[in-house]
Amino acid sequence: MKPQPRIAPPFVPGERAGLALCSVFLLWANLVTPLWADDYCRTMPPHIGTILRTVWGNYNFWTGRWFTTLITFLFLDLHHYGSLVVFAVVNTAVFAFVVHVVMHMCRDAVNAAPVTRRADGLAQCLLVFLMLWWLPRTIGEVALWKTGAIGYLWPVAGEIWVLARILTQRTRMNMAQYVAVFLIATFLEPLSVLLTLVLMGACVLAWKRMRPVPWALLCSHGAGTMVLGLAPGNYVRMRTLPPSPLPDRLDGLLGNMGSLFDPYWLPFVLVIGVGLFLGRRQISVSHALRAGHAWVFAALAVVYMSLLLMFPRAAMAARVSFPASVLLACYLSCLLFQCPLDRTFRAVLATACVGLTAMHLAIVIPDLTRLARISHDWVTSTRAQVAQNQPVVLPRVTMGPRHKLLYVRKDIIFVGINPDPHSMLTACFAQAMGASSVRSAP
Repeated sequence: MKPQPRIAPPFVPGERAGLALCSVFLLWANLVTPLWADDYCRTMPPHIGTILRTVWGNYNFWTGRWFTTLITFLFLDLHHYGSLVVFAVVNTAVFAFVVHVVMHMCRDAVNAAPVTRRADGLAQCLLVFLMLWWLPRTIGEVALWKTGAIGYLWPVAGEIWVLARILTQRTRMNMAQYVAVFLIATFLEPLSVLLTLVLMGACVLAWKRMRPVPWALLCSHGAGTMVLGLAPGNYVRMRTLPPSPLPDRLDGLLGNMGSLFDPYWLPFVLVIGVGLFLGRRQISVSHALRAGHAWVFAALAVVYMSLLLMFPRAAMAARVSFPASVLLACYLSCLLFQCPLDRTFRAVLATACVGLTAMHLAIVIPDLTRLARISHDWVTSTRAQVAQNQPVVLPRVTMGPRHKLLYVRKDIIFVGINPDPHSMLTACFAQAMGASSVRSAP
């Protein structure tokens, strides 16, 4: 009789409470985050024919992410009718889903001991959420900014779900799920290629071990990858970027990899290190670092970053490394779930969760509130000047130590009003506000 894949229970004790707490914060953060930059470029009057023509034009002349573009337009074009509230709820659910999948996928990868106390499950859930928030180079850009969340958080959620199905050998799906897999594969090029490669490896491994081969899953995901990667717009856009020979791309990649790790990793590594040290009699530290099958997540993060060599250096923005950060957070989660939940480590875990949560709120709430106030002042001032038929001039606002108009770092994404009224993003803001032009005072 063939062994059946082990499937983790739907929730561990305390996880629902943890996800509920995370969701309350995420819903507030989504509601308070204003429209930025590209968001305004997608707030044209809602007309499905115009949307479809724009999506088709982008597919042929700018990007293969047709499904990403489509749903972004559908959400943002209807913002006057409450779609941003719908977006906030959906985006909150997507992030909470990522936390849930990471918890169970990582617990299964290391065959973690069952959680018997609700407080332990709650603490683990909160720590996983905090790692997913603080380990990436930027989280506001990929999880709160409307355009960025649809383009990065949503594909990561989908592909992590596919990866979890592969690792637990639950690769048989119904037709609706195969269609969902196809659409998931059309979101983000390097991540789509990575999961297609993983599926190819899973098929080879299943064939060698005489298990059912997930051909249907491979075909549905591979078809999405091809539709995404072979879009004419990808190559048109590539020609608009500066030349980037392989040494230049490699230099950019190495810098991108190094910047994945910053001081925000330290508290999480410290907590997990204490847990592994306390449990060294039950499991050696070297064995714990291998963490069963958890090394796969670290390896996939390296492969994902290597796939970025396909793109010119100019395209390697901070948000592109988000999937690698999530995979590295998965590896750390695996280490966390190996820490023995004895009395001492429970006290460490509880103290860490309370302290890190307090620091999280103390940093993020003022940041997001400040950004919301800036956007509100711009909108109010613009509408007042438009009502008086005046040229719209806004005070110049910058962010960061270097006073940038574009500042992206951790929970902050800020795109200032350009002094040049012909700047594309400023022109989009003007059009959305019904102004002939908008500029910032020098």
